[in-house]
Amino acid sequence: MPSNFLTTVDGDIILRAGPEPDSKHDFRVHKFILSLASSVFKDMFTLPQPPDQNQNEGLDIPIIDVPDSPEIFNMILRFIYPGVEPPEIANVSTLAALFSAADKYNILSIYPVLKESMKMFLPRDSFMVYITACRFGFSEEAKEAARVSNSLSMVDRDYDEAVQHISGPELYRFVRFVQEREHKGQAKIQGLLSWSHLRGQSTCEHWEDGRDFYSLLEKEVGDAFVRNPCLELKDLFEVFDKIPDPPRGGCDLPKSADWYNEGGDDDAFSCPLVPMSIRRNLREVVVELQDLNYMLLRRAFAKDIASR
Repeated sequence: MPSNFLTTVDGDIILRAGPEPDSKHDFRVHKFILSLASSVFKDMFTLPQPPDQNQNEGLDIPIIDVPDSPEIFNMILRFIYPGVEPPEIANVSTLAALFSAADKYNILSIYPVLKESMKMFLPRDSFMVYITACRFGFSEEAKEAARVSNSLSMVDRDYDEAVQHISGPELYRFVRFVQEREHKGQAKIQGLLSWSHLRGQSTCEHWEDGRDFYSLLEKEVGDAFVRNPCLELKDLFEVFDKIPDPPRGGCDLPKSADWYNEGGDDDAFSCPLVPMSIRRNLREVVVELQDLNYMLLRRAFAKDIASR
């Protein structure tokens, strides 16, 4: 296991990390640096060591066993030591283990960088970030993880061990928030993009020819919302662009002044009012979904987790 600290020849103490005898690694470090970073280490170094331990090892400096995995302990040391490049955090499980070690040793100085690292795993691992944030009392990070989460974030992975670290109410309000937002968001999409609703905004006599198109649009936007509850307008336009164009009705109705002012000259559709009604409603969908997200988030998390 690579470590700058395995070869620190002027270190005045050895910390032997590992839960099992055959998995331990020695870290020769400096009491002064670790004592500055952690009150727990400072107190630990004042305790008397077992007699003859160092003589049996053939060493002239103290040896202290710590139960942490060598990998996590190595990363903690890299955060503590000045002038050392901080480690890369590959996944949320490692991030949670680092938080746990920092909490155990009371190393408050590395909390800001660990909290910032949570953003790297959003929205991909939002549920695990939520669990980690709740576990260590980070209210704002927990809310942000919930805001970008979807119902898919809770499937296809084994969370049995992870959820043991949070309370039932914390888990319940996350699940309830995500499910309620999805249900109400789908209802808003159906209302704003339904064939009957859009039909009332057009005077095109060929509207019936595009009925399947609008049903498909409603479904695709709904599916996109399930995947990403923080949809932006560009995301919906991408959905719109992937759907085959509605049939050309050959409508020759006169174009209104308002239609021209809104920049809706789209001859590819032949029926001019149809594409403009879609664009207007997609904008409305985005605004409605964003408002819904924040409204439900505020309500679900009205009582914050205990923050650090």
